[in-house]
Amino acid sequence: MNPELDTIDLKILRILLADGRASYAQIAKETKLSDVAVKKRVEKLMARGIIKKISAVVDRKKLGYYYTFFVELRADPSEIYVVYRKLLSFPNIIEVYVVAGEYPIVAKGIGESVDELKRLIKEIGKLEGVIDIKTSVVLEGTEKEITIPSKIGQRVLG
Repeated sequence: MNPELDTIDLKILRILLADGRASYAQIAKETKLSDVAVKKRVEKLMARGIIKKISAVVDRKKLGYYYTFFVELRADPSEIYVVYRKLLSFPNIIEVYVVAGEYPIVAKGIGESVDELKRLIKEIGKLEGVIDIKTSVVLEGTEKEITIPSKIGQRVLG
């Protein structure tokens, strides 16, 4: 699929990924466009769904969420998407995926304490349709900054 981006669109995306608060004036200076042209391009990228939203990245630990965990779930095949949707309703679950493999549902969650993690994992394990559950608690990790895959840049730049 070719998202039909040009080099200016790509530069705007990179600037916004680095700093979502960058003003149209700042972006205009870096792209050598007018503020109005930048605004129109950003609006067009949003209308096309390339930019879904511009949001803040928060440090969860500074908000008291010191623990990150992963849950892999094996579910009754007819219940996979039911379990998936139920997991989306848990406030501490921040990502949920349906994947190919022995455990077709993978979820990422956060918690303030080990006791909270135990409670959440127990609650998840009791969901109707869940057959088996595997959990992992993150001891250390780094979340990679979101970037534009180099393949897209190569396609745009030729």
